[in-house]
Amino acid sequence: MTPKNVIEQWAHYFNNANTKSILSLYHDSATLLPTFLPKLLTSNNEIKGYFEVAFNGDASVEVNVENAIIKELPGDNFLITGDYIFCLGSKGDKKYLSWYSFLIDLSSDTPIRHHHSSRVPFEFDLSNTE
Repeated sequence: MTPKNVIEQWAHYFNNANTKSILSLYHDSATLLPTFLPKLLTSNNEIKGYFEVAFNGDASVEVNVENAIIKELPGDNFLITGDYIFCLGSKGDKKYLSWYSFLIDLSSDTPIRHHHSSRVPFEFDLSNTE
């Protein structure tokens, strides 16, 4: 298993609205800073609730892990960062470009230790100085 495999599995489970399988990737002490909720989720029950709402809203995600940045950390830990596009069926299939960071522990059967996701705020683009 590689960090990219974990993200690909995560996306597969997300796109199939498979709550049980997606939760199986999150460690018991995992945290999630979700894309569409202004709250840090610190328990599996909170994480489960978030995904159930997303799945009920007909959410899907497009992930290209080939462009991800992977940093190896001590032990069998990795930080993987990249972008994905969420599509919300409940919002007329509106698409939201978002950033992600996953802290992944490949020595564990539940490899996701932390997941941070946030929408890309183009209205605050500091690279445009005009």
